[in-house]
Amino acid sequence: MLVQGAILCLALNIYHEARGEPLIGQIAVGTVTMNRAKWDVKEICPVVYAPKQFSWTSLKKNPHSHPPAHDKSWQRAQELANRIINGEVEDVTKGATYFHAHRVKPGWRHAFERTVVIGNHIFYASR
Repeated sequence: MLVQGAILCLALNIYHEARGEPLIGQIAVGTVTMNRAKWDVKEICPVVYAPKQFSWTSLKKNPHSHPPAHDKSWQRAQELANRIINGEVEDVTKGATYFHAHRVKPGWRHAFERTVVIGNHIFYASR
């Protein structure tokens, strides 16, 4: 059951943060989440729902609600989360633990090293 819950949390994060991105961008968001969790399935949900870490979790609508089952982006996010947790996908972010969309310029970005740009996101790791 623990792994199923972790897959759900990871899939929700991939879906809400990157569903409009190409596959590699979705993988990148998933691996950032895993890097923050130190690849420990017990830590995935706490990482996803940590305060002010992922914008979708602080929306007024219920951040635990599921997208419609027939949504192809949701199905893809679930499959990808399963593959990532099972170690079938490599970290394409070069160890990144943070990212943001091009359209925003968070102040914290200067404290980290930019590792890669994928789709609409810029990824960062500790220096």
